[in-house]
Amino acid sequence: MPRRALRPLTRCAFARLASSVAACGATAIASVVVLATAPLLVSNALAAQSTPGVVTKVTADLGYVQTGGNTNLTTLNIGERFTQQRGRLSLQQQLNIVYSEQRDTVKANQLRLIARGDYRIDQIMSVFVAVTFDRNRFAGIQRRFDEQIGIQARLFAGRRDTLRIEGGGTVTQEIKLDGVQKNFPAARAAGAWRHAFNRTSYFHQTAEFLPNMRDADDWRLNTESTVVAPVSSRIGLKVSYVVRYDNLPAPGFVDSDRLFTTGLQLTF
Repeated sequence: MPRRALRPLTRCAFARLASSVAACGATAIASVVVLATAPLLVSNALAAQSTPGVVTKVTADLGYVQTGGNTNLTTLNIGERFTQQRGRLSLQQQLNIVYSEQRDTVKANQLRLIARGDYRIDQIMSVFVAVTFDRNRFAGIQRRFDEQIGIQARLFAGRRDTLRIEGGGTVTQEIKLDGVQKNFPAARAAGAWRHAFNRTSYFHQTAEFLPNMRDADDWRLNTESTVVAPVSSRIGLKVSYVVRYDNLPAPGFVDSDRLFTTGLQLTF
């Protein structure tokens, strides 16, 4: 994939992060540095694709809806994922944006960024560190950072199915729209199941549970269900359903967000 094709996406991610973290503390700023510079690694990493033992993959998701007449609505969802395998080391960077506007009024504006590194201990176990950034003003979240560390186990790996579980901890820095800031440690349990219908089409299910270690009523549950069916060797149709549940939402906001998206997935 040409480097110049990745630069607009990098600039977009960096600009959105910069506007959101002006008032962050030292820990949050360090997280931003990790997240903002992660996309910059993509261009250089792609150049290493020809190096023996290095496997690089980039996928881009795009969905767009625009209506006129009785209803004026514009919806855009963009996703990007970079992965690279270097022997026992695995690197991952992911970006998701959802934007919706109706009659010049913004109805949805979500941004999520993930940077993660895994180190494989053996055929079953691996350890990982990760940093995530979330912004969802329509859920009352101005910005949220999670710095994670944990261990992953591959419970099953068959011809069609793969099952993984994760456990660990996270440190969260969260600022809500009302200005209330919370910094707290949390536990993390997660799982992922992938079922291959054939060589190129598959179903993928993930779930993540994040309980606040200082407040038993403050916990989050995130799930994502995805089906990908290929149109060609590099283009596929993607259908995704995401649920983000917050048991202790910001005042005046509901406890769950649900997002159903369809679009194209490009693989490089």
